[in-house]
Amino acid sequence: MAELLVNPVAALTTLDADGLTFRPWCPAAILQLAAWSEDSAAALAQWERATFGASIAGAGATLARDGVRLWPTAPWRRLLIAEAGTTLPALPADVAAVPSTGGYVGLRLDGPRSRDLLAKLAAIDLHPDMLVEGDFATAKLEHVRVHLQRAGADAFDLLLPVSYAEFTLGALADAALEYGARIDPAVLHRPPPPQESPRLVRLK
Repeated sequence: MAELLVNPVAALTTLDADGLTFRPWCPAAILQLAAWSEDSAAALAQWERATFGASIAGAGATLARDGVRLWPTAPWRRLLIAEAGTTLPALPADVAAVPSTGGYVGLRLDGPRSRDLLAKLAAIDLHPDMLVEGDFATAKLEHVRVHLQRAGADAFDLLLPVSYAEFTLGALADAALEYGARIDPAVLHRPPPPQESPRLVRLK
């Protein structure tokens, strides 16, 4: 039997640093929605208007209502994210819906250093003029494709592929060392750093 992938973020209660906090973000459900034709895309847009009161205007725009978010990952592709305690809306007709909750790990970064941290690793312009509050982007973070949304002035919600979650969390933790962050090596299955033995010095 294949071994289940471990979610290292679930073992991370909180990781605090100077002006920076990591917290697990645990959506109750994540679904990938995909249209495959002009008619299917029209059905998707119609469902968006009926469910959220608007349709996604373009890349980076998002929709949200009653604890449910919709992120555009590609043309005719969406991530539907439901927070804990919310009810999924009726799914659109003529649109493929693939449950993907187990394929992602959620992480929330907040604090005035959160943008500085992501800017060191992600190939994307995170300036508030380019990624305003509520906007969504897909970016490479240390060569791993992640989805992120600016959830506040100094807050970001990230969805990481579960198979790369440990690597990505490790990269973020390492990049946060200069801000005073410390992470338990056991969370990332890392051995503790070796302790050097005192050196014997002889004077001639």
